[in-house]
Amino acid sequence: MNGVTRLATGAVLGGAALLALLALTLGFGGGAIAQEPESMVLQLSPSRDSGVGGTATLTEAGDGVRVELNMRGLPDAGVEHINHFHTGGTCTADRAGNVAPATIPLEAIVANEDGTGSGTTTLEDATLNSLFDPGKDRYIALHSEVEEGEGVPSVISCADVVEAAGGGAVSTTLPESGGPLPAMLLAAATVLALGAAGGVVRLVRRGS
Repeated sequence: MNGVTRLATGAVLGGAALLALLALTLGFGGGAIAQEPESMVLQLSPSRDSGVGGTATLTEAGDGVRVELNMRGLPDAGVEHINHFHTGGTCTADRAGNVAPATIPLEAIVANEDGTGSGTTTLEDATLNSLFDPGKDRYIALHSEVEEGEGVPSVISCADVVEAAGGGAVSTTLPESGGPLPAMLLAAATVLALGAAGGVVRLVRRGS
């Protein structure tokens, strides 16, 4: 094997190795980005001077939307609090006594000794787009203690879903494809490999 052949072989192997390494790296990195879920975080604020607040984290899951409520300031340990999505109204209207129908029940929350409480519900076949539909007034409401023989108790903490999404919710959306960077890097690797192949051809011709 003469010097030209050795140089050509080295160029081919180097270009192939570079392309394989970048493809492998992008396969792992791009996959991790693509699998990152989309979520929104809403802030629940006190209603009726309850002092109860918290967050509702809505995350796209494979089978729907996962809703996780984390509350603070709950007054009595051991008390169960029901909570729902209400449709056709707002927190402001609810606080004024115009309560919208409860349409989507969520997992009840039991207050801990420190006043915190949490609950997680998966809404099957739901999407963030459907829940945050700007054409529908919708709010998440946490209710006070259920009293036997009474109706649905009053709301003590509330978040307007659509309004919050537009003016205070935090989105952690990531691009489903991993963004343009992986594609650009893969294209660069391909160019390098093709350049190496072209160099091989020229070197072989010169050495012939």
